Amino acid sequence: MHGTRAVHAKRRLRIAIYAPHFSEYSYRLAAGLARHCDVRLVLNRKDANQQWELSAIAAPAVFDTRIRDLSLRRFGAIGLPNSFRDVIAFRPDIVHCHECPEYYTAALMDLLRVSDIPQVLTVHDAIPHTEGGSGTNSSEERLRTRMRAAAVHVTLHGESCIADFRRASPDFRGGITSSMHGVLMVPPANATPVEPIAGRVLFFGRMWAYKGLDVFLDAVDLLAKRGVQHRAVVAGRGPEMTRLGARMGAMPTIEAINAYISPADTSTLFQSAAVVALPYKDATQSGVLASAFGNRRPVVASATGGIPDVVTDGVNGLLVPPGDATALADALERVLTSTSLAATLGDGARQTATGSLNWDHIADHLVSTYRRLAGVAA
Repeated sequence: MHGTRAVHAKRRLRIAIYAPHFSEYSYRLAAGLARHCDVRLVLNRKDANQQWELSAIAAPAVFDTRIRDLSLRRFGAIGLPNSFRDVIAFRPDIVHCHECPEYYTAALMDLLRVSDIPQVLTVHDAIPHTEGGSGTNSSEERLRTRMRAAAVHVTLHGESCIADFRRASPDFRGGITSSMHGVLMVPPANATPVEPIAGRVLFFGRMWAYKGLDVFLDAVDLLAKRGVQHRAVVAGRGPEMTRLGARMGAMPTIEAINAYISPADTSTLFQSAAVVALPYKDATQSGVLASAFGNRRPVVASATGGIPDVVTDGVNGLLVPPGDATALADALERVLTSTSLAATLGDGARQTATGSLNWDHIADHLVSTYRRLAGVAA
């Protein structure tokens, strides 16, 4: 219990967010929290440089951002201890970390266990994916166990993810709440909107086998055989781009982009699509889904993991059984051939982005959790 750290209810809470990964996510969350709290955000330079240009993200309230080199192959010998001092010297009421299979966060959380500072952990993958997720080998599993043992409270992206967490960590005795994955890759408010291109389907992300690229290609084959006008863009890097590269090269309606894509170009890709496909074989939450809705684009997605917690069939997208190429092709055909359906789903995506996936709303909910942990009356 942390009642001994009771904070005067009139004082703003001090929140430190430690994020060697998930830079854009953490920056947008910090911007929402800063309306109510004093916030210090500690980022990894490499990760921050690869994500959305942080200076372009609207932040109506000021907060402190520290960017450190957290790679032992570069300047980590200096950046790592400095990043820990960034957190501790801030004298936070709460430290909020992300679960990811790396040593920096696990070491910080171990260090803070001897303090009386409550630690909140956002768990992105409660149960590892079949490939490419946190905890897919014994070393990553040990890191994940250390982080969960140090946390007094965990947040997960929806009720399905909470159920997975309870199965994976039945001995966890801390608090558990749902905190949705907010929108990403959202263009600045003053940016000129990009109109969707008729028939364009986007498949985007890190190409692991669980993402279902092979299922997507089977569905595209079916669309071509049916004579449905379409153009599929497959954009991202990963093992599946190599394994299925020759097949995609022989498919005339596929444009494969096997390269790093800048955040600005990524937003353009999303906005130029008529629909975004997420044919995942298994999933927890999805940053790609959050990006699609953030750019006001509907999705056709597998009804697996936490996806149905965000996608309401017929409202902001269409849900299909995972691994079913025919059902995927049928749903894509419905969206591509019905202007009214596409408009309805696009409006639903916009409403979801400004509602449950809005960072201010997410931050407001988290502040209530922080206040309870810090011993402050709501």
